Amino acid sequence: MDYEVIIVGGRPTGASLAARLGARGIKVLVVERATFPSLPAVPSSPALHAGAMKLLDEIGVSEESYGHPDALMQTVRMDMAGLFQVEIPVPEMSGRAYTCGIDRLTFDDALWKNLARFPSVERREGFHVTDLLREGDRVIGIEGGPPGEARQRVTAGCVVGADGRFSFVARRVGAEVVLEDDVHTSTVYYADWQGARAGEPHPFGYVYASARGLDILMFAMRDGRLCVNTHARSDRVRIDGDAERYYMDTLRSLGPVWQKLERGEKVTPVVGVKKIGNGYRRASGPGWVLAGDAVHYKDPVDGQGIYDALIGAKLLDRALAVWCAGARSWEDAMSEYTSALWATTHPMYLATTGRLRRELYEEPPPAVIQTMIRWTLTDPVYQDTFLRVIGRDLPAEAMSSRTMMAGAMARGLGRDIAGVLGRLRG
Repeated sequence: MDYEVIIVGGRPTGASLAARLGARGIKVLVVERATFPSLPAVPSSPALHAGAMKLLDEIGVSEESYGHPDALMQTVRMDMAGLFQVEIPVPEMSGRAYTCGIDRLTFDDALWKNLARFPSVERREGFHVTDLLREGDRVIGIEGGPPGEARQRVTAGCVVGADGRFSFVARRVGAEVVLEDDVHTSTVYYADWQGARAGEPHPFGYVYASARGLDILMFAMRDGRLCVNTHARSDRVRIDGDAERYYMDTLRSLGPVWQKLERGEKVTPVVGVKKIGNGYRRASGPGWVLAGDAVHYKDPVDGQGIYDALIGAKLLDRALAVWCAGARSWEDAMSEYTSALWATTHPMYLATTGRLRRELYEEPPPAVIQTMIRWTLTDPVYQDTFLRVIGRDLPAEAMSSRTMMAGAMARGLGRDIAGVLGRLRG
């Protein structure tokens, strides 16, 4: 074999896996269809939470290589259908009390360049994989190369598909979907804006929730930009071949949102994804294994995609290390990886798909928004728990605790009663 491991895909999943394997001295080839710097083929959330930054620290990717002071969001501001507003401070997690807005051009390039530190890792960009090599039913390598050049055949002990939601490797090996929610899906379009946050004292994240199947999310970016996202239930989106028109009309239809943008300028093209699926594929087979979005894909609303890519790479690194060392059979190592991946990601998958159902597909009446939902979202304990779950500082199950939810509403009702009594005394 030419290599111990071939990784198809050199973005967060593939690059972080290659870094971990390279730190062990394992001989790795990582190939990427694009050249760097470049944007990923499928857009993703530009928000990086503390849990993901901690994993980047572990592989030697410094925050200075992808972060910027303009993009360190210390608070999240929420406007609930114009009925109430709340500002939530980001709690300290892993030594950081902020969420980082990232430019994927800079971020992906930093991860790719980081691989130069590892002598056992070879990188090839602009490499199009055209087929998988097999010996019997086992995958033993790849075929491909730069467009217009002779095809190369490269062999390895195993091939990792880290090539995203529409993975070529997954298609070629016939990795079937084993779990999927294709009912509660969203459609997302976004662009960057300049000059749209004048007068703000510090970088922030902003969410406008219409409670009628549409949310707007804004993330602070480097150089004073805002990434402005439309997040809508898919069955109500009508693009009609003009994403630019749809995007601008959607923003203009929401007064509080447009007030933040009308003095700004959209400075990048509108891009997006329609009907974003949520699910899992079979993770492995003879000589092949999937990682990142290739095996587990879900909606970007919680900004969990990069964390899942990085933590999945960490779990796969452990499995591949014991297999390369001969301490586990391929089948046993991959079974352990699959189980660990499920245990680590499935609770957040349930939390995300649950949020999609509640926040885009259910339409609570104003009376409920102004009472139960307001009591919850303005409760400091709930706020802290929510952001710690998103930052992967607490398990996802913490959000579904009945005790926590009941306590948040009880405290909210208590605040309302105390306010009424205070006004009566005054």
